[in-house]
Amino acid sequence: NLNLGLPLDPGHPAVRRFFRLLSNFFALFEERLFGAWARLPLRFRQKITLFAWRLYLPLHRYLLGRRTGIHPDASFEYHALTTVMWWGRLFPVTIRRMRFSLSQMAVWHPPEAYPPCIKRHGGGWLGRRRTRGSSNCAIKYGGDQKKAIMPSVPAVVSRVRHDMGNGYVLAKGISKRAGGGGNSDTNIVTGYYIQHDPAHPSERVVLWLYGGAYLAGDSEGNLSLAEKVGQRCCGADVFLPDYRLLPEWEFYDALHDVVLAYEYLISVRGKQPENVVLLGISSGGGLATRLMQTIAELRADVASKRNNPADQVEDILRNPAGGVLMCPFVDYTEPKGSFKDYVKHDLIVNQSVFEEGIPHLASLGTMENRQIQSPAHRSFVGLPPLCVVVSEHECCYDQTVLLVNRARADGVETKLGVWRYMCHVFPVLSMFLPEGKQAMDFMVDWMWDRLTSSPLFA
Repeated sequence: NLNLGLPLDPGHPAVRRFFRLLSNFFALFEERLFGAWARLPLRFRQKITLFAWRLYLPLHRYLLGRRTGIHPDASFEYHALTTVMWWGRLFPVTIRRMRFSLSQMAVWHPPEAYPPCIKRHGGGWLGRRRTRGSSNCAIKYGGDQKKAIMPSVPAVVSRVRHDMGNGYVLAKGISKRAGGGGNSDTNIVTGYYIQHDPAHPSERVVLWLYGGAYLAGDSEGNLSLAEKVGQRCCGADVFLPDYRLLPEWEFYDALHDVVLAYEYLISVRGKQPENVVLLGISSGGGLATRLMQTIAELRADVASKRNNPADQVEDILRNPAGGVLMCPFVDYTEPKGSFKDYVKHDLIVNQSVFEEGIPHLASLGTMENRQIQSPAHRSFVGLPPLCVVVSEHECCYDQTVLLVNRARADGVETKLGVWRYMCHVFPVLSMFLPEGKQAMDFMVDWMWDRLTSSPLFA
């Protein structure tokens, strides 16, 4: 079921001309509208959004039911969201619009929305599993125990800006090792660091890499969701580094910034690699994969130059505990298969986003180099365990399957979760979608297992 079941072709020249005119009219005052909305208190914007959704959903369920999504087996919520978001494909997308939209992710994740915030208890965290210092376990999201889930004491969020000087290894010359040009490497790490209980600092940390097709996205917009995920991962810290974006910078600069951020966690914050889990969303999943591949490639290179390859490698070259890849964007070659065909019904990567974003892949140069830089086409030998979530009907499905198959062929333990009829990065829409809630639980359970498997948790 395409186009809400309406006889409307978004690619028809007359339709495109009409909505381009509307877009040009809106562009006259969109900056003022964006600015006015962004200046409203975040909590107010969250309440407005949540109220509007709770009012709209039953109306849609009664009037339209399951007639607007791509398949009747998708949830009522997904059909309702489709009716709202489908229209975005009719309007031209600009980088400014993409960046503003992704900067508002925190609006979709108020404390009471899924996953809900949880309160500290007895030195541990009330959650879905037993936690250190708490006798509570298997807390449910409904029934009599629902009252145990409530807004927590606010986490401490710190702005990070650290000059690494020359004290880094992995990121040094990253553009040369990657085979690209790249701008001058920077030695400054910036981002946000979340601590849930500074009085009892966590030894575990989630390295959170936001998405946005390398064109948009920011660490601040991801804070609300990252805080709640960190809570449910045994109260782990969360580090959300900034990385440079296209078209102002190059792909190699984004990779450099992410690798440097990981070095900051290990070398400056003193985190042990086995206590670090990477979480990458879309293009952030691509960067997370390239980070793990960089570690494995450099470790193999160091071992090959030593007389005794069995010598213990430096801390920075040990693998992290694992990587979570949410609908990863990992193939930068010529668009094909689901990446080209599914934009017709994907709510996130629609026709307009595709038309704006794809030309920027040319910044990687020749098709040969684009394949070399694509995480899905590189070696996975020596990578830590992976958890991958994707929708069978989203644009990145084919390349995600390629990544999973290559990882498993190279001996990497890989857990794959596949949902049907969902759009790209549907787990970040967990406020709205039951399928997003399921996928979020799937990832959090896996991260919990990875972060609590070390003797430190015993």
